[in-house]
Amino acid sequence: MLGYDSRMIHKLTTWRFVVGLWPLLLTFILAQWAVRTFGNTADIAIPWWLSLSDLIVFMAAFIGAAIWVYIPLAQMRHTSLASALECEKLEQRIINLPSRAMKGFLIAGTVCALYLMAVLSVGALVSNAALTPTMLLASALCLLYSVGILAPCLGFAMTMAYMVKLRHGLGDEGLFLHGLYDGDVNIMHWSRVARRPWLIFLITSALPASILALFVYLILGTATRVEQNFILLQAGVLFAALTLAGTWLVFTVGQVIEQVMKSMTDGLERIKEGELDFRVAVLTDDEFGILARGLNTAAAGLQEREELKHGLEIAVEIHHAMLPSSEPEIERYSLHAFQQSCYAVGGDYYDHIVLPDGRVWLIVADVAGKGYPAALTVANLRAMLHALAHLEIPFEKAAAYVNNTLCETLTGGRFVTLFMAKLQPESNSLLWLNAGHMPALLYRQGEIESLEASSPPMGLQKDLDLKVSLRMLQEGDTLLAYSDGVTEARARHHGSAEMFGELRLKQWLSEYGGGATIENLTQQLQEKLDDYGHIAADDDVTMLFLRREL
Repeated sequence: MLGYDSRMIHKLTTWRFVVGLWPLLLTFILAQWAVRTFGNTADIAIPWWLSLSDLIVFMAAFIGAAIWVYIPLAQMRHTSLASALECEKLEQRIINLPSRAMKGFLIAGTVCALYLMAVLSVGALVSNAALTPTMLLASALCLLYSVGILAPCLGFAMTMAYMVKLRHGLGDEGLFLHGLYDGDVNIMHWSRVARRPWLIFLITSALPASILALFVYLILGTATRVEQNFILLQAGVLFAALTLAGTWLVFTVGQVIEQVMKSMTDGLERIKEGELDFRVAVLTDDEFGILARGLNTAAAGLQEREELKHGLEIAVEIHHAMLPSSEPEIERYSLHAFQQSCYAVGGDYYDHIVLPDGRVWLIVADVAGKGYPAALTVANLRAMLHALAHLEIPFEKAAAYVNNTLCETLTGGRFVTLFMAKLQPESNSLLWLNAGHMPALLYRQGEIESLEASSPPMGLQKDLDLKVSLRMLQEGDTLLAYSDGVTEARARHHGSAEMFGELRLKQWLSEYGGGATIENLTQQLQEKLDDYGHIAADDDVTMLFLRREL
């Protein structure tokens, strides 16, 4: 919005607004013509020049009111909207336009009605016309309704139509698409949408019907033909004014509602077609305005959701890119792994880093928590391990460095459990350490050995005593390193909290660990977990198999 020069702003001239009130002036002229044509002025001897002065006074009063109403907006004509303050000024002045219109036109209508009643009384007195109290009452009722109520309402409705058109034009140029206020909408008590049909009914039906009923009562109570004719003519003038002004009033209100509904319908269609950056111009400060603002909020939410979805897709791609794309070729060994996150990204991490001399680092880690925070820690952990491995840092020193670094970077009591091993294929030796992780399982001729944790998780305490152990691998030995998502998989049965557990995992590995290939073992364990419950339903699942082939 800032620094934006709108062509609509430069059209905010007073004469455009005043010219738009031509139906109001035309209605008064036709009413004056009806008064002179059907004899009311003749009965009380009002000359033509006085009727002309009435028209001039009416035009002066309502044009003056229109100028007063529009002055705040006209002053913004040369505004460049180069600052937020100028934009706020324009917003506030547009918001205040209907209330100023109601005040200004009501005052103008009241002044004109009092003036016309005074002219009527003085004219009749000067010309010695027989203007009885009954005739004066009938004339006053007609003037007060036509000029004091109907004309201001028509002016107000036309101002609303002008304001809606102005806001729509500004909305097309990219201004005020998000609504005029960030806070609550200020709806005048009498202008709520639910009350408008009753207001229109009151102005165009109840009031004139009551006045006409009173005219009937007055006619029945009069004794002279002159009074009866005068009241009948006042009823005719009232009917003509109501027909002209009332029709235009209802038409104008209908146009406003149609414009507002069309704007929101177009917005819904464009959002439905996927244009989530589109915003509906807030055309009124009522329930329709609240609806438009809600529609904009929904569109913004959908846009943010799409952006988040796009960002999530990128995050998933990055997360998958951090995992090994293929298994390494290790002489006399086979290796296979699987991972599935509970959410789009997770805190489980596995890796195998092949060093230039043929040694292989095997890693299975689990970051406390899930989602993006855990995935960021995984990225940090992977970067450190790859850097340390290729710098040929000794195995145990690399683990100690990782722990001390995590102590500095992790907050809120978060930690990382880690199983880390170094395979030396030439000597068939396996160096390993376990920092608070699930015990890796070593299958050997039907027996299962648990490689238990010898230290707390990483990231909680600096300078941990990380105990490194050695295992010599024999032909057919199979190592399974996994995350807690495997043993903590919950039963499929409704209401059951029973987990798969380490015992079931050992029994399964003892039965199948020496027969199937590594790839088949990975697939069979996935199926086993999925049959028991839903794999990765509650936690990330990672499994890494290593076997010394026969």
